[in-house]
Amino acid sequence: MLSATPLASAQRSDYTIRTGTSEETTVYVREADADGPTVMVVGGMHGDEANGYTAAQKIANWRIDAGKLVVLPEANVKAIQIDSRTCNGTDLNRQFPTGSEPTTALAREIWNVVVSENIDFLFDLHSSYGIYSSDDGGVGQGIFSTRAGDATGHRKQLVSYLNENYVSDSTYDYSGYSSSDGSSPMLKHKVGADLDTGAIIFEATRKNGRPLSQQVRETTAAVQEFLQRFGLIHETVSYSQDVIAANTAEDTNAKQSGLRFDIANTFGQDVRITDLEIDPHNSAIDQLRDHSYGEGQWVSELFIDADVQNGVTDINNGVSLPCSIDLDWDGHSTDASNDAILSPGSFGTVSLYEFKSNGSPVDMVGENVEITIDYTLSDGASGSRTFMLLL
Repeated sequence: MLSATPLASAQRSDYTIRTGTSEETTVYVREADADGPTVMVVGGMHGDEANGYTAAQKIANWRIDAGKLVVLPEANVKAIQIDSRTCNGTDLNRQFPTGSEPTTALAREIWNVVVSENIDFLFDLHSSYGIYSSDDGGVGQGIFSTRAGDATGHRKQLVSYLNENYVSDSTYDYSGYSSSDGSSPMLKHKVGADLDTGAIIFEATRKNGRPLSQQVRETTAAVQEFLQRFGLIHETVSYSQDVIAANTAEDTNAKQSGLRFDIANTFGQDVRITDLEIDPHNSAIDQLRDHSYGEGQWVSELFIDADVQNGVTDINNGVSLPCSIDLDWDGHSTDASNDAILSPGSFGTVSLYEFKSNGSPVDMVGENVEITIDYTLSDGASGSRTFMLLL
């Protein structure tokens, strides 16, 4: 599973709506040189749903290769400021009746953006206190689509993508349905009914104290996957879905306590891997520490075999997990610290060694580890990719 926050390289033409009022907010527009569809992403319709506006803020800076990306991260600034679903008793996402003008000034200006940008698809990002597939009354982990614009097909693909490649606990599986366009005065419904255009409401859950970072990662993963399928994003750093747990020659036990997986550079320029964040799903896995003074694969905590420049970080006494490793500085010396550099179209092999719990090696078969890779490109743009290693 993948998510991303790459900085935009496309042309920018940002503007504000409700300018000069307490509802003033910014619309971020990225337009690539290559032709393609226009996708709009909205967050912050409900001010107490931090996932929506936080994910949209990240997406506003994404790099696109074709078409146009229009992002309104903070649709309801006043509600966000007071951390409330509504503002002055008004639910912004109930002000978009089908076949008639939106009922508030803010809703009308948002609708003007939708119409003037001539969008081909809309994502409205939210979160919920519960889970749609349960009986708790919530709609989290729900993807709800219009019937217009083949949104139903996109919804099904995203449900499968997230559940198969991102969600490690079936309690948090995604589901959803296609509603009748125009059956509710929501933005999504009006887009489907009045414009015959595809739209999705995406709801992550905050149930059980689920971290905001996890909600945002799943939300951005879904939008990223859609933009790739829809043709706006072509180039990326990808995970090859090939992780293995390794019992290395350095081990004196039968534990498969190392991990190895490949990443690919599909950008048309060099990629420098600068940081790698490691977050095991099992909180008992609390350390990454090799047992050698050597440097390289299986004798360093982190080693990346890359064609332009290998990456390595060898940390004295290991590192506590979860952690973020700066490949260029290990906190002790620069002798065994080096960013990895991959040329266009090349693969790099990442090796992590060795995972421990309370000082003892852990057999990583059956464990899940979330990885975030930060990178910079030759043209100065930067970004990150997040994915789950499912063993």
